[in-house]
Amino acid sequence: MNKNSFLSPNSIQKKFTFLILCCIFLSTCLVGCMAYWYISYFQKADSDQIMSMTCRQEADSLNRQFSSVNDAVSIYSREAMKRLPSSASLMDEAFLDAYMGDMEAFMSDVVKNTVDIRTYFMRLAPGATADDQKAGFFYTRRNLSDSFAKEASTDVSKYDPTDTEHVGWFYQPKEEGKAIWLKPYFNKNVNIYMISYVAPLYKDGHFIGVAGMDVDFNAVIDDISRISPYKSSVTSLLSSKGEVYYSPQYAPGTLISDYSPDLQAVVDDMRFSISDNLKQTYSYTSNGKEKTLSFKFLQNGMVLTLTADTEEINEPQRMLLQGIVLITVSLAFLAALITYLISHRITGPLKQLTYAADELAAGNLDVELPEPGDDEVGVLARSFAIAMERQKDYIAGMQNKAYQDSLTHVKNKAAYEMEKDRLKREMQDGGAKYALLMLDINDLKKMNDNYGHEKGDVYLLNCSQVICQVFRHSPVYRIGGDEFLVLLENHDYDCAEELLQEMEQRMAETRSEKDPWKRVSVARGLGICQPSDTDPDAVFKRADEAMYAHKKQMKVGR
Repeated sequence: MNKNSFLSPNSIQKKFTFLILCCIFLSTCLVGCMAYWYISYFQKADSDQIMSMTCRQEADSLNRQFSSVNDAVSIYSREAMKRLPSSASLMDEAFLDAYMGDMEAFMSDVVKNTVDIRTYFMRLAPGATADDQKAGFFYTRRNLSDSFAKEASTDVSKYDPTDTEHVGWFYQPKEEGKAIWLKPYFNKNVNIYMISYVAPLYKDGHFIGVAGMDVDFNAVIDDISRISPYKSSVTSLLSSKGEVYYSPQYAPGTLISDYSPDLQAVVDDMRFSISDNLKQTYSYTSNGKEKTLSFKFLQNGMVLTLTADTEEINEPQRMLLQGIVLITVSLAFLAALITYLISHRITGPLKQLTYAADELAAGNLDVELPEPGDDEVGVLARSFAIAMERQKDYIAGMQNKAYQDSLTHVKNKAAYEMEKDRLKREMQDGGAKYALLMLDINDLKKMNDNYGHEKGDVYLLNCSQVICQVFRHSPVYRIGGDEFLVLLENHDYDCAEELLQEMEQRMAETRSEKDPWKRVSVARGLGICQPSDTDPDAVFKRADEAMYAHKKQMKVGR
């Protein structure tokens, strides 16, 4: 070959070199763009998840605290009315002394099982008792680690009903006619910034007073201020209408929508959402900076918000883009430098990489890649491998979610339908040896009706836990609201009777539980695959019939 042949316009080597350079450049751009889109998309989803889950975790922690206060006040108010024969009884001074002493001791016992309480009290209405000086008690403590000390009960008759800072805790629940959470306020009686849960007391249709507990709002602020998934993280407490109760950024009593028109969409979702926000995160601009916000509702009517600078959240994405650009430019330069010398050596691997790029774009993740070397082709091969492995991991994760029950985390009905195909093939081949155990949770509807769906879910989870503990070597499926199915093979198939006896024993151990939702009660029926069976549905039907027979037997035995 003439030494100047490469310079010829019709040089095959020149065309081939140009073609290889174009292919390498385009392939690098394709991989870079796909990697950038793929990683940035899921990085944003992960960032949204971090914001939302962090906010939810703190909201759950606060809600547990508020729920314990709700329960304690409800228990106390019910008992207070139960122990009071009539509203007229309070006019008997001897009865009043005994009654208030009794209720004071009972409230002290209730508070021992309630966390993070700063004060607790009971105050009977002026004129409802024989002696207004004995018509209440009030306990407080300076720190949560201190013991409660008795303080003088507030004389509500000395204050105007609109004086929220002194007697709002008395008149607001009276006006509402039901137990309520008061929005944060500064209680001038004890000089504590607090939130209160107060229940009005009624006897014989007459309002006779209130009982309640107070949570130190500054302690709540300290708890939420420790949330910091990002350096720029800021937590706030708002009303459902967007009014600021606490925020390092905004003044108390203002609306967050006053600071940025973009926040009106957040306020609208707070106002019109029934139980939770409609989106994981919201974007808005404040003081020239783009922000990201997530919020969760609290049990006491407040809304917890978590915000961070979008720039900080997207920092990994920007670094990724810079890295992709740098890698793309570097690869293109190296390719231009060495292609002239080794173009004929990379023809085969380059074709294979081009094919791999097409297959990857078409969704085929099992394409074979060339052995990665130390040149640009090797870099491309490794980039493809990383992208494909991440895509496989993502698809595997999505498949796990698709075949898993969201509440109990056992397998769902769709997973069982897939397993049926395998069982049917084995039955047709004559090598099937398995049994289906049908399980039905007893009294789930009764649990929901009597104690609410939240306790019903707890009951369902307790039952599922017992099932999974007993049949820990077998797949468990939730195929209906209160129906579970266990596929018994190998060891569990051979030991089915022993496992059923273990399950009966575990259920019996829960019958002494105080809370009904902790008492596990499950009807079961076992269907064993017979040589004459050709379809898993026949085994399932026998298990279902046996379960219903056992369920009837359990009802008769009660």
